[in-house]
Amino acid sequence: MKNIKNLETGSFIVSQAQLSLDLKMVSFDIQGTTAHVLMLNKQKIIDDKKTALIVKALKEINQEVDQGKFIIDPNKGAQLTLEAKIIEKIGDTAYSVHTGRSRNDQIMVTEMLYLKNEIIGLMKSFIPVLTELFKLAKNNVKTVMPGYTHMQPAKPTTFGQWALAYLNGFLKSIKTIEHYFNLYDLNPLGACESYGTSWSLDREYTAKLLGFSKVWEIPQDAISSRGFVQLGYLNGLGEICLVASKLAQDLLLFNTFEYGMIGLGDEVAQRLHPITGSSVMAQKKNPDVLELIRSTAPQVIGYANIVANILDSLPMGYNRDSREVKEYIDLGLTKTKVMIKTLEKALATIKINKKKMQNAVEENYSLTTDLADFISQKSGIGYRLIYKIIGQVVDEAINKGKLLKQISADEIKNIALINNVKLELTDEEIKKAIDPQLVIEKRNHLGGSSTSSMKQSLKNAQNAIKDVVQSVNKKSLVFSGAKKKTDLIVNNLIQKYGT
Repeated sequence: MKNIKNLETGSFIVSQAQLSLDLKMVSFDIQGTTAHVLMLNKQKIIDDKKTALIVKALKEINQEVDQGKFIIDPNKGAQLTLEAKIIEKIGDTAYSVHTGRSRNDQIMVTEMLYLKNEIIGLMKSFIPVLTELFKLAKNNVKTVMPGYTHMQPAKPTTFGQWALAYLNGFLKSIKTIEHYFNLYDLNPLGACESYGTSWSLDREYTAKLLGFSKVWEIPQDAISSRGFVQLGYLNGLGEICLVASKLAQDLLLFNTFEYGMIGLGDEVAQRLHPITGSSVMAQKKNPDVLELIRSTAPQVIGYANIVANILDSLPMGYNRDSREVKEYIDLGLTKTKVMIKTLEKALATIKINKKKMQNAVEENYSLTTDLADFISQKSGIGYRLIYKIIGQVVDEAINKGKLLKQISADEIKNIALINNVKLELTDEEIKKAIDPQLVIEKRNHLGGSSTSSMKQSLKNAQNAIKDVVQSVNKKSLVFSGAKKKTDLIVNNLIQKYGT
């Protein structure tokens, strides 16, 4: 017999990193394999007694996985190690397991089941973040704060509106995740290597057993799409992390001595602490947690870009390149999950300095537009002309170091006359026009900051959170329910035909 040389590239092809990731997915491989075997039994390809032996062996192997006793042979890889374990337990009967199946669709369904489970868990973990933002919004409807454009004072808003804006941003991001979940709620089993099979498979049955809504119809599309599922989820995760990054950046600014509008709870940052304190500057209470939340987005987006580059120009059919995406979706999920948990704690323990926020609004000229609005509304004169008049008044006041509330009606009327406009205006009217609380209450439109508008917006947000909860619970029930039904079929077979 011809001498067979050792495969010296084996450890590169089946790397330790890949083995550790595959080990996370073995239970899902067993789940997919069980469904495939039950389908072969339904189609009369494997008889009842053989099927009972196989599913019993798979059940025993799954217990070994749960106990940490399952070890992947690096010379075989995860799929062939599983097959070897079945053979070890039941002998030649095990050779029927791989009928009408390739490692390609076996791996594909394993990864998709794993990702389903991970994404459902991630969405569940995000609900407390939505809840914390809702609480902040509800409790700060009247907490006036400056709004900014170009990092300059713009118009007053409320901390409640700020929280609600980020809540809605996250809700949209979750919809992106759900979009990819629904888009790829497809069963690839039966696609085989990429080209289908002559065996009489019932792909709809395995879809039902595994909790997929339908079959991934075209085999070449199914197998060639390995990596696209991960890319979709990474794009969704990146969107969540982008919103979190913007939120963290806001809080980093608000937390500075100069802004002083919020403080971090001791649960997330402490002075004199070896992690969040300074080794030499005793006064420091470093917001490391916010900086690291901010840093998550570029990393996750980077993983998505790497996956896209791996998939670029791959020809139709299975290509080993696509297995590399496992590492990057795992990194993306790990980073995002930790970030979500940390963000929840940061939001739950935030301290709001309402006085500092109010003072900033009164001192930074951000009420200028509201003053111009009032004068235009009262006089009936076009806003752009009033804008010009008030702009000249405020520009002069800023140059003289005078606050907006120190500007008199006479000053405004005099500048108006220079612009050939006669105004009727009193100091008392100006005082009311730039009262922060009154200003906020004037914004009565849909999505406005008035108490009545916020009441409706909060109701809408609360309903949206409920929708997320219901959606996640439904996905979880479908996924776990399918597993329970499959387990019931397995147990009945073992009870009836097992020895």
